[in-house]
Amino acid sequence: MFETIYVNFMLLLVIPLILFMIYVGPFILVFSSIIFVLTRKSIDVFSRILIVIIILLITFLLFITLIKFNDKPSEYYSKMKQINDSKSIVGLSKDEVENKLGEPGKIKEAENMYLYNAGTLFRDVTFVNHYDLWVKTYYYALFVYFDENDIVKSTSLKESLEFYVP
Repeated sequence: MFETIYVNFMLLLVIPLILFMIYVGPFILVFSSIIFVLTRKSIDVFSRILIVIIILLITFLLFITLIKFNDKPSEYYSKMKQINDSKSIVGLSKDEVENKLGEPGKIKEAENMYLYNAGTLFRDVTFVNHYDLWVKTYYYALFVYFDENDIVKSTSLKESLEFYVP
């Protein structure tokens, strides 16, 4: 029983220490290197500045490699993107489009265009896949363009400036 308590205690002590060194250790190394370079009297000022710039540049490049961009589309966005990419509604009439996609949210008769909600895309930026730096939501709309005979000539999926509810 004492061994189990000892092992659990060591795991509770060692694992956070290892994680701390993995994530904080490089920053400690960089700042200690900069302090070491700046306190050397045998190195002239120009060389000190150059070494500090190189250390900061290497640190910045390492930091950038640890940042990940993750896109998480909603199910509805995926469906609308597939419709847009496959051009599956090109050649359909207005009635067939309404049967397939439902009532359009906005109709612009002057441009002969229907507008549909195409869902959302969530983009999160993480550091080392654990720490969220920021999350942004993008709203999309599916534009369906008709020719003079009310037949779909093209579609496009564009980011919408407003949250669109049909």
